[in-house]
Amino acid sequence: MSSEQLERVIPMYCGACGMPPEYCEYSPDYETHCTPWLQKNHPNLLQQHQRNGNEDDVVRPENPWTTEERLVAFYEKYDPSKVDKAASLLEKYVGKEENLFTALGKKYGEEP
Repeated sequence: MSSEQLERVIPMYCGACGMPPEYCEYSPDYETHCTPWLQKNHPNLLQQHQRNGNEDDVVRPENPWTTEERLVAFYEKYDPSKVDKAASLLEKYVGKEENLFTALGKKYGEEP
């Protein structure tokens, strides 16, 4: 058995979206939530990510989806009869929106 010590690695997660920073760009709230959080807490990672990524190759929407737009798109695809209830459902899940989308994903399938 080797006497070599393994280095302990502590993973880091974005405080805005909860994903590892290298996956933040796939979050619908990347520009509005993740980028400011990374700039404040880990500017070196943000700069490294910006240097590695070629922004010309990335297709981004003009405006990121709001949570309500995400929910409406979900119901338009899986259960159109519930589209009108999206706003009231979001009121119930204030601060727990990702829990809502996780539950919807389990019930209906992949988010559109």
